[in-house]
Amino acid sequence: MHKVIILFCTLFISLYSFSQNIDLDDKYREDQIYFGFYYNSSLNNPSDFTQNKFSSSINLGFIRDVPLNSNRNFGIGIGLGLSSSTYNHNLKMSNEISGFTGMIVDDSSTFSQNKWIYNEIEAPFEIRWRTSTPENYKFWRIYFGIKTSYIFSSKFKYDSPNETYSISNLPFNKIQTGATINAGNNTWNLGIYLGLQPIFNDQFSKKHPKFNNIKQFKVGLIFYIL
Repeated sequence: MHKVIILFCTLFISLYSFSQNIDLDDKYREDQIYFGFYYNSSLNNPSDFTQNKFSSSINLGFIRDVPLNSNRNFGIGIGLGLSSSTYNHNLKMSNEISGFTGMIVDDSSTFSQNKWIYNEIEAPFEIRWRTSTPENYKFWRIYFGIKTSYIFSSKFKYDSPNETYSISNLPFNKIQTGATINAGNNTWNLGIYLGLQPIFNDQFSKKHPKFNNIKQFKVGLIFYIL
């Protein structure tokens, strides 16, 4: 995953440099490389489902800016990026002949590791307002948007004194969509992601109805690099 992120970073820097070279000052765009670090949580959890330790996401990508007015302070952004996420919790998963199953482990002291790890290709779409000008690169921004992603790999890891194993291709909905708000000044910005669909697929949800509406919720920092 680290090698893929480095490759994306190199590609985005090249694309950005090319776009800046061809733009005139009065036709500037806020094309940006973005980097995000989020705290992961979830919504609509069963009462006995709890998180433990710190769960996080790292995002890296490129946003192409499309101004929609003559002042170029309102527009849309279309991007492409990668995301890697972990969730530490007490839902122990296994893969049986009949499919994936899960059980709640009430005592979190009985295991040292119980988590999901998944990687996504993401495509953010933003409606963008900012106070930028051709001469001002330190400005306020508010970006509202929708982010669609595809989970291309996932894994569950469990580690306890009596048992250690991992399983891949978890029963997630491969396509995830969420609403986003990114707001701040200059490089530092608050980022919020609210999942609009359940994380688990229908097959797993039918076996475990109490998990059928768990959705992602993330809050953190997102950095835009011009």
